[in-house]
Amino acid sequence: MQQGQVFELKKRAVDGSAVWAYRYRTDGPGSRRLQRGGFSCERDAAEALERALEHLRRQKGVGSTLTLKELVEEYLAQYDAEPETIDKLCWLLAKALRAFGGRRLPELRSQEIAALADDDLTGAPFRGNPGAAAGAGTRSRLGNDRLQPRQARSRQPAASAHREATVRVMGSTR
Repeated sequence: MQQGQVFELKKRAVDGSAVWAYRYRTDGPGSRRLQRGGFSCERDAAEALERALEHLRRQKGVGSTLTLKELVEEYLAQYDAEPETIDKLCWLLAKALRAFGGRRLPELRSQEIAALADDDLTGAPFRGNPGAAAGAGTRSRLGNDRLQPRQARSRQPAASAHREATVRVMGSTR
């Protein structure tokens, strides 16, 4: 298995703190050695080394191929947002993770994902408020053909690309 090394550089950051780096060989002993530095802590350098090694393994066809859960965890770990935003992303991804979290990415099929989304239209909310009732927030994703007849009629007709836009005067009885 491909390995690398994480180490503290002799040079210091502007504020005097330690600077970390990693290095690894691209094709075993005697091959070219790549080094990347500038990390503020050992953990950041170690994580970057693991990502670089995984990328190299995948190029060689021996990668460990992430599961959906691992991909989401890696994404959320580097996603820079407010805690509330992270919480909402976790909530939005929870159903997919329950269904497919342990599956490796190449094993996922679009038909299965679509079936999960179709089930969502008849079940729990997909978008909107996490505390909303089942089916709430799904109308924004549906076309007029799925709205109740009264709601479909109350919608303003779309303008044609060949004609002028339809104008609707609000509050007028004339």
